[in-house]
Amino acid sequence: MRRPPAMQWVCTRGVLAAAQSAAAAFEREHGLAVVLRDLDEGAAQLEASVACETHWRRGLRQRVDSPLECWIARVPGPVLCITEGGRAQAESLRAFVPAGRAYLGLWGEEALQPAAIALAAWQLAQSGTGRWLTLAVD
Repeated sequence: MRRPPAMQWVCTRGVLAAAQSAAAAFEREHGLAVVLRDLDEGAAQLEASVACETHWRRGLRQRVDSPLECWIARVPGPVLCITEGGRAQAESLRAFVPAGRAYLGLWGEEALQPAAIALAAWQLAQSGTGRWLTLAVD
């Protein structure tokens, strides 16, 4: 029986093969399911999301409720952003991660190595997010 997702990994297409391999190993080793998502799909919503946040900061909206925030919120648990690009790309989603969710960006050469991806995900899972981890294991 397939486990419910414990976290999401938002990936660029260039790291997808490494992320798929790491996700399979991560689920086998830790019993935690991962949802892989396409960063390009989320990035397409970036401009509208920035506009929503700008309106919220100016007091024109009660909540941000940006398309990107809603897209990320659909999958529970921490968010790992994986890209072969630079740090700026890996950190681009951080502002839109729902409050209380752990986030980690992984970029460059490490993003192409399944072992490095799995290690980063495990460190993210262990970084004070024990509540979701306990619920996922129980």
